[in-house]
Amino acid sequence: MFTVRAIFSGSNFKFEEPLPITEDYEAVITFTNPIKRTQENILQYFNTWDQDDVDCIAEIIQERDKFSLNREDI
Repeated sequence: MFTVRAIFSGSNFKFEEPLPITEDYEAVITFTNPIKRTQENILQYFNTWDQDDVDCIAEIIQERDKFSLNREDI
């Protein structure tokens, strides 16, 4: 039996590490906690920002998402 962490995007699984198997396995999928994406919602409150500011904030949000993928406390 293996445990593999992944993120489900609504239609696909994104595994956080390579799968340790090479043959067919029966699998049981358990959904644990929803991933909160509240950072993207902050952009709707700042209508006075120009496009460069919005792009900068969006880039920071993407970097943070990539940073937390392999952390244990997700």
